[in-house]
Amino acid sequence: MNSVWALLASIALIRTTLYNYLPEKLRLYISARFEEWTRRFNTDETMVFKDYQSSKMNQLFQAANLYLGESLPTISIPRVTVEKTENVRNLTFSMEKNTEMIDVYENIPMKWKYFSDYSQGMSKHEISWYELSFHKEYKSLVTNCYLPYILERANKIKERNRVVQLHTAARDFWTPKPVIIQHPMTFETLAMDGNLKKELVEDLDRFMNSKEYYQQIGKVWKRGYLLYGPPGTGKSSLIAAMANHLNFDIYNLNLSAVSSDFVLQNLLLSTANRSILVIEDIDCSIKLQNRESGIELPIKYQQQNKLMFLQVTLSGLLNFFDGILSCCGEGKILVATTNYKDRIDRALLRAGRMDMHIYLTYCTFSAFKQLALRYLEISDHSLFHHIEKLLPKVKVSPAEVAGELMKTRDPKASTEGLIKHLEEKMATLKLVPSTIHLFHRHQIAKSINLQYHFLWHVMELVWTM
Repeated sequence: MNSVWALLASIALIRTTLYNYLPEKLRLYISARFEEWTRRFNTDETMVFKDYQSSKMNQLFQAANLYLGESLPTISIPRVTVEKTENVRNLTFSMEKNTEMIDVYENIPMKWKYFSDYSQGMSKHEISWYELSFHKEYKSLVTNCYLPYILERANKIKERNRVVQLHTAARDFWTPKPVIIQHPMTFETLAMDGNLKKELVEDLDRFMNSKEYYQQIGKVWKRGYLLYGPPGTGKSSLIAAMANHLNFDIYNLNLSAVSSDFVLQNLLLSTANRSILVIEDIDCSIKLQNRESGIELPIKYQQQNKLMFLQVTLSGLLNFFDGILSCCGEGKILVATTNYKDRIDRALLRAGRMDMHIYLTYCTFSAFKQLALRYLEISDHSLFHHIEKLLPKVKVSPAEVAGELMKTRDPKASTEGLIKHLEEKMATLKLVPSTIHLFHRHQIAKSINLQYHFLWHVMELVWTM
């Protein structure tokens, strides 16, 4: 024991001597060589992941935070921090400062330590960092496999925990505080033709699993959907179901509130990856100039609009859909809605802009059965065959049928009420043509009477002459 203390004292004396009598450059050289020599006997390596607390976010630090937080509830650790904010679905766990935990990857222990401190100077701010220690022979495995695995897992955790939010454009920017969407609509509760619903869900799932395939064939990983059909047929509900199915935020864009193509481009660039951009009533939100018409706008109009800079044009909208700027980002879905598909310029409808056209028609018997199961909790009833015969004859939206079913929860009374509503609507439709016919007969008789009086007046004038 005495020899150990003697050795330590000798090392301290040598270090003091070197510090006092050797030049600084020589001291630094000797110190570096000594550290290099002692490192040969150390079998561990350490990587540091710092949180910069600035505009440039360290993705590895954030990923480690999410990845390790998922494991904390299942391991024994003295202290953990638990949080729940409105922007996440579940509880979030994180390590307390100056604590450590062991993660096992490919049967290899990975030691994580978390540290936190405050910077020195006038503007003090918190500095946080993780230290990852492992045997140096696994450095290549950690760099090429373990860290990419953490990034991938963190992205999945982030997608799973986030809540769906609604972003709206105001004054040429997205609102800084989006609204949390708590719409309960899902594909399980959506009243829609069964085959069409299945086709859409399969298309969405196939798109989400095709990122590598899109990269392989050289296409931007994005998808466009056109929802068209009469009012009240469930276009907005379908968008909510898509957002909940994918867990994507919704960016709702009103083109009439966008001042120019330049602003439209900026709005596109500022949408997040893995989100749904919705343009409702695209056929009537703005008046687009047809670029193939060859008609020049008056000079006065151009001057008032600063040579078309302060308006959204058809060309700008086409570039918005699949121009070079649409390549910025990945996993984005564009949904456009309209009540009148034939009013939309054909250039907007082609594949690559609107990849799938979904016609949402009036309520079918298949959609009615889904509504009955959801609202009345019945899959069949003796009165269903009456409704099956009436629905093809009456144009009624799923929303209208749902409104009738909500009036009472008694299956028999609710079904009878719907049948009565459909019969009254059909009787009204039959009455309208006859009323129009009577109106035309009255107009014809009135016209004949006027012509008769006109001829009689002419004859009187001729007679007096």
